[in-house]
Amino acid sequence: MPPGHFSALPGTSGAGPAFSALPVWVRPLATHDSLSVAMATAVGGLWGRCFPRVWLCRRAGPCGDRYYRAALCTELKQPLAIEEVAPRPVRPHEVRVDVHFCGVNFADILVCRGQYQERPHLPFTPGMEFSGTVLEIGKDVSTVKEGDGVIGVSDFHSMAEEYIADQKALWQIPERVPLREAATLPVSYGTAIMALEHRACTQPGETVLVTAAAGATGLAVIDVATNVLQAKVIAAAGSDEKCKLAMQRGAQSSVNYRQGSLKEAVRKLLGSGGVDVVVDTVGGHVFLEALRSLAWEGRIVVVGFSGGTIASVPANLLLLKNISAMGVYWGRYRDQNFPVFSRSLSSALQYCQQGRIQPHIGAVFKLEEVNDAFLHIIERKSMGKVLISLK
Repeated sequence: MPPGHFSALPGTSGAGPAFSALPVWVRPLATHDSLSVAMATAVGGLWGRCFPRVWLCRRAGPCGDRYYRAALCTELKQPLAIEEVAPRPVRPHEVRVDVHFCGVNFADILVCRGQYQERPHLPFTPGMEFSGTVLEIGKDVSTVKEGDGVIGVSDFHSMAEEYIADQKALWQIPERVPLREAATLPVSYGTAIMALEHRACTQPGETVLVTAAAGATGLAVIDVATNVLQAKVIAAAGSDEKCKLAMQRGAQSSVNYRQGSLKEAVRKLLGSGGVDVVVDTVGGHVFLEALRSLAWEGRIVVVGFSGGTIASVPANLLLLKNISAMGVYWGRYRDQNFPVFSRSLSSALQYCQQGRIQPHIGAVFKLEEVNDAFLHIIERKSMGKVLISLK
C-alpha cells in the first residue's frame, strides 16, 4: 500500500458504508512546524493551545485526477489534519455539492474524542451540516439541479470542500437567503424548532427558560420562541457578556447562573409560578435547577450535556407538579420520523426567508483553522454559530 493511501474511508453520505470499499488517495499537508509539537500541549486532554496553521496546495493526482481538501480525524483525541482526498463518482440517487460553509457543533468535538453516540470508523471527516451549491447530480435525482443552493445534513463527513449526499438529505435554499446564513440553520434551528414546537408544544405567551443561551442552539431557541411562537424567554448563561447578547437577541430577561442559584433567580423574576418550558443543553446541576424552576404542568426538554455531567431526574418532582421531562435527539428523527425531521428544516428555511428569524454567526474560520475553531468552542468562547468557510 503506497504512503498516504487509506483503503477505507467512511462514506460521504447517509447512504452508509458502501463508499468504504472504494480506494481513497490522501495527501497529507505540510506544516510550518512539526504537528506533533502542537499536539503535545493538550486542553482538557484534547487539543493543544497552539496550532501551526496548515497549508495545502491542490495538485492533480494520478492520471489527471483532481483532489479536494477535507478535515480528517485520523486518531481520536488528537488535532485534525487537512488532507487531499480524491472524489468518487456519484450514484444515481446522489448529489455532489460544492460546500461553501460547514457548521461546527459540540457533537463534532465529541465524535473526534470517541464520546458521541455515533462512532465512525477511523479515519473520518467530521461535520454534520453544510451549505453549498450543486455541482453534479445522479441520473435519478429529481429534487435539485446543478447550480441550486442547498443545505444538508450528514452522519458527519461534511467538513470538506465537496460532499456527496443522498438527494433526500438536501433542502433547496430559497431566494434571498445567503449561503452563510443558511449554514446556521440545520442543527441549531432544527433542534430549536423540534424542541419548542414538536416536543414542548410551546404556546404564545408562555415563558421559556433556555440554558447556555448564548450558544448556537440557545440563540436559536430565543429566536424561534420570541419571534415565531410569541413566547417570553428567560436566558440563562455563564457570563454577563453572554447574558447581554441573549438580551440583544430577544430574551426578555437573563440570569448568570455562575453568580448564584438559577432556581432562586427565576423565582425573583416570576414569583412562585415558574416557567412553562425549559430547553436545557447543559445538564448537571444546571438541569436540576431548571427542573425545579418549572411551573405546574411544565415541560423540560433535554437537548445535550455540554457541562459534561448527566443528571438523574428526581421522579418525585415530576409527580408533584405533573411535569413532563423529554428529550430531543434531533438527528435521530431522520431515521425514525423523516416527515417531522424534514418539516423542522423546511420551517427553518421558511422562517429565514420571511425574515422572522435572524441567525447569529459568532465566528467564521477557514478550513485550515479547524483546530482553532474546535478550541474556540472548547474554551467556551463561542457565542452564536461557529462556521468553517471552505471558500
